[in-house]
Amino acid sequence: MKTYVLKFEAPLPSDMTSIESTFYDHFDGLLAESFGRLLLTVYMEGHLNGAMAAKCAAFEIEKHLNVMVTRVDRDLVDAAEIARRIDRSRESIRQLVQGERRKGQSFPTPIGSPNGKKIWEWAAVNEWLRHNVPEVADPEFGLSREEMAIVDNWLLRWANLSREQHVGLEFYEITAPAGLQSELHTRSGRVTEAWVNSWNRGSQVVRSGPLSTTQSH
Repeated sequence: MKTYVLKFEAPLPSDMTSIESTFYDHFDGLLAESFGRLLLTVYMEGHLNGAMAAKCAAFEIEKHLNVMVTRVDRDLVDAAEIARRIDRSRESIRQLVQGERRKGQSFPTPIGSPNGKKIWEWAAVNEWLRHNVPEVADPEFGLSREEMAIVDNWLLRWANLSREQHVGLEFYEITAPAGLQSELHTRSGRVTEAWVNSWNRGSQVVRSGPLSTTQSH
C-alpha cells in the first residue's frame, strides 16, 4: 500500500500553539512556519492516487484544525538541496542531471532557472530516483505535477463556491459514468456518496456560503 507525503500551504493561525497540539494528536506529519505561511506535511495511506489522498487530507485538516489549506506546496529544490537530501556530493548530482552517471531515463526537466540556478519539484526528482537510484529515494510518494494542478483547482473551488455548488460537483464526480472519470479522479473506498453527503452536516466542516466575494462564472 502506498504512503503519500502531502505538503500544503495555509494562512498562519493566530494561535500556533493550539494548532500544533491538535495537529500532532490527529496526524502523522509536521508543521512549520515559512515566510508568514503555515506549511503542513501529512502522511496518508489507503488511497488509489495522490490527488485523492490530498483531497482527503485537506478535508481532515479543516475538520480537526479549522484551518483551510490554500494550495499544494511544491517543495522546490536545487542541486545543493537534492545532494543534502540523498546524502550525495553536489558533483554526483551534477553528473546525474547531465546524464553522465546513469543511462536511460533523463533527469526531470527543471521548472525554472532563476539567475541560472535550476529548480525542480522534489516529488518529480524523488520519483526519478525511485526508478534510477532506488537506494537513495524516499519511500513515500509525492504528487505528480498533474495531481498538484487537480488538487489546487479543487481547493480553489472549495474556497470560492457555495456549499451546495461544491457538494453538487463532488457528487457528480462520484456518480459520473466510469468512462468519464480519469484515474486521477477515481475515488478511494472511503470517499463515497455518503462521505460527500456528510458535508451537509456540521457547521465546523461545511461552510454556509463562499469564503470570499469571488464570483464563479
